[in-house]
Amino acid sequence: MTTLIAPFTRFPTEVFNIPTTSEGNWPRRPLMEVTQALLDRARAAEFEFGEDTAIVAVQHMLWQTVDLLRAVIYMGVRPENIFALGKVYSNSGPVIRALREMGVTVTESTMPEPGQFNEYFEQDVTRLWEVVADGVGRRDIKRIIVLDDAGRCITNTPPELIRKYNINGVEQTSFGMFVFEVKPPAFAVTSWARSAVKLQIGGPIFSHILIEKLNTEFLRGQSLDGHEVGIIGLGSIGMGMANLAARMGNRVMFYDPNPDLQVPRYLRDRITRLDSLEELMVSCDDVLGCSGRNPFKDKWPMKYRPGIRLFSGSSGDQEFGPIIRDLKDGSSFIVDPDTWDITSEDGPCGPIFIAFHGYPYNFVSLGGEAVPTHVVQLETGGLLAGLMQARSYLALCEEGREQNAGVHRVSPEAQRFVLDTWLSVMDDRGIDVEECYGYDPAMLMEAKYKGWFVDNTEPHPRPGQQSTRSIEDVMRHMIETKLRRKNDARPYYPPVDQDVLRLVSAKPIGPTTNRPGVVYLSQTRDH
Repeated sequence: MTTLIAPFTRFPTEVFNIPTTSEGNWPRRPLMEVTQALLDRARAAEFEFGEDTAIVAVQHMLWQTVDLLRAVIYMGVRPENIFALGKVYSNSGPVIRALREMGVTVTESTMPEPGQFNEYFEQDVTRLWEVVADGVGRRDIKRIIVLDDAGRCITNTPPELIRKYNINGVEQTSFGMFVFEVKPPAFAVTSWARSAVKLQIGGPIFSHILIEKLNTEFLRGQSLDGHEVGIIGLGSIGMGMANLAARMGNRVMFYDPNPDLQVPRYLRDRITRLDSLEELMVSCDDVLGCSGRNPFKDKWPMKYRPGIRLFSGSSGDQEFGPIIRDLKDGSSFIVDPDTWDITSEDGPCGPIFIAFHGYPYNFVSLGGEAVPTHVVQLETGGLLAGLMQARSYLALCEEGREQNAGVHRVSPEAQRFVLDTWLSVMDDRGIDVEECYGYDPAMLMEAKYKGWFVDNTEPHPRPGQQSTRSIEDVMRHMIETKLRRKNDARPYYPPVDQDVLRLVSAKPIGPTTNRPGVVYLSQTRDH
């Protein structure tokens, strides 16, 4: 077992043009447009997380996380009260260094044995909570917000901390929501994972990047066309993958165990549904795991096409974990030390290839970006909105107006604000999102109206559910509260340590008449 602060980077940093902290780029850049827009609304509504709030975050150590946590700091969380853990397959060394220089505590990741990511990652989460308990125990902390990726941090929150602090969570992956079905969280969770924007808009973005990585990293500049491509799971990622693969001239087949699944109209004549997972494995050259679950559990071994190539689009290695664990005892099991690709000649039906340790292939570059940060700010903005909603819900709980329990949807108004801002930014940057990500034009038209967000977001509240109405009223007020003065060049002083602000400020330090580390905003609230 090898413990890593961050995994090796296969190529020099310069290949990916990743800025280092010594260059002063990322920690001093202006926030992305979506996070800045939410910050402006928060300030106009006089919203703050508070210095007595701690954030515990399981996040990919990418530049988008720097953008997100800078916004959280500007909203009043002290950097030393932020505790973060990455994932070994997406950790970027320069990003971790940047976060640590900002004052954020980033704990170490462990390099797992093949096929055992979840077991090793739970150990990492346990160590994270030990660090959190020690840190918050020495500070005046009243509440903790857990920002999770795949549900393990929320479901492993120590009982003694649950008894001592007010805790709320935000979950960003469907896999995390599946974990909650087996082990319900002990406190309220806001589900960005099942929001309309995450599912309908975000899914095609991540699908596009995965296909792009296949073309550039695996096929070395060639295109994935003329193949027989299989998709496991026709959720948001699976639909995006199927759409893009079909557009590229591949024969696309899919398997999904849900008998009630409705295939979107724009895909019905372009992809073929198969009756079993084994039929898919026998029929395809390349299989993309997009189920977000563990599809081969209790089903492996099975027949497959010799030489089949497997790529994951889901968190961790659960898509192909049972296959990896079965193959790794064979004499021909090989893990390439540079690419982390797994090959075996001893599979039940002959040769088999599993890319990148079975981890999500969109992270294969091991750089500071999986999706370009200016594009993935849609996700960053959604997570920030979820955190703002979680803090607001805790306030209602602390006032005795709500119970700290259940899974709650992200406010439709907040989602609409994030999406509208993002679409405007993409248009300003000259990115045709419909063409680039294969969105259904009818869907984008429907997304102009609140009803689309309500209909396509889970969980659906029960009729008359007061908790949903209360928190969404709070979020509606925050989103609709516009700044009282526009184009005000006066500085705004975030309520955080000035030494930290010097590291993360959006503008250089101004004249001596200004406070050090001041952040200048194009739009600020009156003092």
